[in-house]
Amino acid sequence: MLFSILKEKQQKAYRLKSYDDILLATLCSMFTYKGMAESINKHFIEQYRLLEGACAIWKNEGKFICSRVDFGGKPDENGIGTIAICATDNGTVKQFENWKENKEVAIIFNNSIYSPDLSIGITSDMLMETDISMKANLLHARLHPIPVAKNDKEQKAIQKAEDDIKEGKLTTVLTDDLLADIGDSKDVAIPTINLTEVKDSDKIQYLAKFHDDLMRWFYSLNGMNSQGSSKMAQQTVDEVNQDSCSSMILPHDRYRCAVEGVEMCNEKFGDDPEWIEASVDFTECWQSRLADFTQEFAEDPNDDEVVQDEQMEESQPQDVGGGEEDKPQDVDDKEKDDENSEKD
Repeated sequence: MLFSILKEKQQKAYRLKSYDDILLATLCSMFTYKGMAESINKHFIEQYRLLEGACAIWKNEGKFICSRVDFGGKPDENGIGTIAICATDNGTVKQFENWKENKEVAIIFNNSIYSPDLSIGITSDMLMETDISMKANLLHARLHPIPVAKNDKEQKAIQKAEDDIKEGKLTTVLTDDLLADIGDSKDVAIPTINLTEVKDSDKIQYLAKFHDDLMRWFYSLNGMNSQGSSKMAQQTVDEVNQDSCSSMILPHDRYRCAVEGVEMCNEKFGDDPEWIEASVDFTECWQSRLADFTQEFAEDPNDDEVVQDEQMEESQPQDVGGGEEDKPQDVDDKEKDDENSEKD
């Protein structure tokens, strides 16, 4: 599909879908699942978690699958339905009573508040609007003077000359030609109007910077703190990197929920011969970021202070003799005064 031939409304929907897919694919690459059953398409586990808030693992027609899930029936003390309503994308629906204890279904939640990821849609919408603004500013900054014609003959003559220019043809006019009679007689210039402003093209860089900021905000929220690439002159390195801890909150929350869900699967399906003990971990990109994060904060800053204190204690002289010659002068004088006072 050629993007340029779409109408403006279609292009807007195309941009939004494009950013939705990019951001969703980014977060879907956060975890990798190992084990489980070979019949499960593991790529959809993260999609259902992110878009629906949870993913269900169950057997359909004798094979394990993952699917969307909703909750109904009588709610528990936290307001969560006790019936798991699982639905495949080809229309199969199955309900599981008391899903927490039911051995036929396991649920992997997206996060600790059982919510889908809402930042994907919000960020995609902002990125789409920024793209449209950049395109509008680009067109507005394009040098494009519009010739003014007084009648149809003048319009046709000007249009013919412009078409020749587009095709690379040279245009020749006679002194009594219609084009020579247009405009001021002194310079025979064709009057034009300009609906664009070329000097405003420098404003596009601010939109481009805002576009990059939106992407950085999204990545920083999900564990990829990339604010260092936009360091300003008045900022210190510590100030730029201060979000290292906060950027790992949501990924670790999602990781804990994934681990709990996988443990539920192993506990409920462990006796099934088709089930392979499952595990989940961060993928290579997030493992690399996690390694940097843990290395940065694993070392106790007090360890250096303890070592320094021990070294200072070892360097101080030890009192091993305790003889009379080692007594300070002020202590010796005090003992003499005490003896004189006793005699008196």
